[in-house]
Amino acid sequence: MNNVFHKILDWSEVWALLIPLTFILYRKKSSPYLKPVKLYVVLALLINIGINLIWINNVHHLYDAPPLLQSNNFLYNIHSIVRLLLLSWFFILLDQRFMHRVKFVLPFLFIIVATINFIFFENFFNYNVLSSRLLATEAAILLFYCLQYFIFILIEDKAQPFKNQPGIWVVTGLTIYVASSFSIFLFYTYLLKKSLKVFAVNIWDVHNIAYIILCIFIAINFYKKNE
Repeated sequence: MNNVFHKILDWSEVWALLIPLTFILYRKKSSPYLKPVKLYVVLALLINIGINLIWINNVHHLYDAPPLLQSNNFLYNIHSIVRLLLLSWFFILLDQRFMHRVKFVLPFLFIIVATINFIFFENFFNYNVLSSRLLATEAAILLFYCLQYFIFILIEDKAQPFKNQPGIWVVTGLTIYVASSFSIFLFYTYLLKKSLKVFAVNIWDVHNIAYIILCIFIAINFYKKNE
């Protein structure tokens, strides 16, 4: 039973995205600021399918993969960059006049930091471990976006109910995801280097559960009629 549960979690990065995708297809018309979220769901699904196919081949040796496809870590890097850029776009489109310039600048800083990191410190196609630097930086920036979103709601004097705030479900799900995953991303490489691979693999289940929650909350946002 425990093995089945882990198998379900292992594939959650794929099937969980089908939840919001179903509601995106069902409710074709939505607010403009949700366009980046739609695009993220589609691209994340394609990337995560690639991640899991490479993982399956590495476990079962179904075919002789070229060197580039012998590790799926580069796809995690691509996913991290895509997620940061598209969700940054989402927060910018919300048009909350609070730290607006900072929100515009952060994606460019992220790209600069990521470029420097992969040129001088890490290999983008690292076959051994994920890039903790990239994933933790992404999570920290997204957490900043989420916090400034909630601060804006608190200081903005509007009678609109909290649950009807634009993008509230997406931001709530994202807050849960990045808050749960930040420490995992930050210390994941360290755990592997300290020969704590079993613990690192098990702690990734927390990330997968948080990702499922994120996908459910995105689906709720598209389900809402006023969105």
